[in-house]
Amino acid sequence: MPNYDFFDQNPYGIHKKALNLVGRKKRVLEIGCATGQLSRRLAENECDIIGVEVNKESADIAMRYCKEVLVCDIESMESLEHNDFDFILLLDVLEHLREPVAILVRLKEYLKRGGFIIVSLPNVANWRVRWDLIFGRFDYCECGILDKTHLRFFTEASARKIIEDAGYEIVNFDIVPTMPFLRIRASCAYAIAKYRPNFFARQFLITAKPK
Repeated sequence: MPNYDFFDQNPYGIHKKALNLVGRKKRVLEIGCATGQLSRRLAENECDIIGVEVNKESADIAMRYCKEVLVCDIESMESLEHNDFDFILLLDVLEHLREPVAILVRLKEYLKRGGFIIVSLPNVANWRVRWDLIFGRFDYCECGILDKTHLRFFTEASARKIIEDAGYEIVNFDIVPTMPFLRIRASCAYAIAKYRPNFFARQFLITAKPK
């Protein structure tokens, strides 16, 4: 199963934030839906979900929660019959793609008027990566910011740029924090990371609409 195949219950995490942003009774296209752990919660909110997942085993499980799951690589996906989505979710997706801007441009045609994309991207300028670089380390791992399957890396500036280069207007720029202090309260960690996102954010969460 994929590394990211779970639902994060952290209220400051990507999944809970995305779930709150989408709300209830929406039409959703979830790119990289895995086994549908987020789709399941969206369905509980009476959303109508179409999933896209490259792993067939995972896609078969996600079918329990999605109206339809397309088993394909998003970069080779044929045209969809649907063009009326309220939201398109790309959570932990763009960093794995060869041409993410081209995908973002293409996805515009599937949004309804007034629709949004929600994108999460890892922050390579995070303090943990910087600390390792001081000691000459840049080691890939199974998951996280330096996931070995990542093809691209982002800072706050480049995260904003990729969205804007694809012809979107950013309406909300949020973060998921990571802090060096083990016992710090989550709300405090979030406030500090929001103040210094390039240093303390683990991920960026961007909501945008076509210009």
